[in-house]
Amino acid sequence: MSYGTVTAPSFPEKKDRKIIMFPEFLKLKFLLLAAFSAVIIPSVSLGQSVPVVEENAEQRINFSGKLRMLSQRVPSAACHFSRGIDVEGSAALLVAATAEFEKILTGLEFGDADLNIQLPETNGQTLALIAELRTLWEPLKTAADAVANGTATEAQRNYVLNENLPVLRAAQLLVERLVQQYSNPNATTFAALVLVDISGRQRMLTQKMSKESCILEGDFETTVTVGDLETTMRIFENSLDALQNGMPVVGVQPPPNNTIATGLDGVLNDWNAAKPYVSDVLAGNALEVDENAVKFRQLNVTMANMNTVVGMYVDAAATLVPLDNM
Repeated sequence: MSYGTVTAPSFPEKKDRKIIMFPEFLKLKFLLLAAFSAVIIPSVSLGQSVPVVEENAEQRINFSGKLRMLSQRVPSAACHFSRGIDVEGSAALLVAATAEFEKILTGLEFGDADLNIQLPETNGQTLALIAELRTLWEPLKTAADAVANGTATEAQRNYVLNENLPVLRAAQLLVERLVQQYSNPNATTFAALVLVDISGRQRMLTQKMSKESCILEGDFETTVTVGDLETTMRIFENSLDALQNGMPVVGVQPPPNNTIATGLDGVLNDWNAAKPYVSDVLAGNALEVDENAVKFRQLNVTMANMNTVVGMYVDAAATLVPLDNM
């Protein structure tokens, strides 16, 4: 069966986007739990210190958020490489994602001029979360490097496929801690925070679907189930619908401008090109090698274009104009 070719990315990458977010995460937790079956929304206490003022604080928040997506891109690429699907592309993606995760994590701790994170982290609570994330990340990195080098044992390959969710959860905890620590509570409205959070989560969900659909078609010892993939797809589609049309009951506003609306339409088109392949996996229909390659690439295209839309939301929030008045 064939569903067409991979759609080319629709939007250029934008760098150095800024975001200043309002840390009402306890409220956000209950709102999102009411709307979606969330994968990971950890508890955050309302009691917190006054945010730290730093010139490059938004870089810490933005780059830490990218760790969530990378935690799922690594096992997705490892799975496709191990199954011989788009071997060159999946190997390159695995190496790049592993290196980028390491660079960001190190930069968040010690500073990195390339990332525009000028100073090392000094907050003890944040350093403890970075250390916890690194403890979980290092064995995953070692196993992922072995997969990329073609020297992995079956145990190492299975470790990458099965032990990535603790890394995802730890990355999420770090993101929320950094937002608490550095964000300006007067800079943006709660509506803007909801839009940035949900749109940012979409990037990760594309890679989680890619990972889960690949694992389900492979011969691996894993705890991933059809129900996991169904849940991930449902969250992605519900969130995309809310972003496109608004969901006022949970504080989600419609797109604040035509550029974002057009961008979301493009993401929906990207997803519609990938969805038939994911649906076949859910139905238990075996995909051909070339169809698996198209699914892998198309979900990556969806992620890339969703990332561009997230940047648009970030730029809108950084204007400090309430999104519900735009």
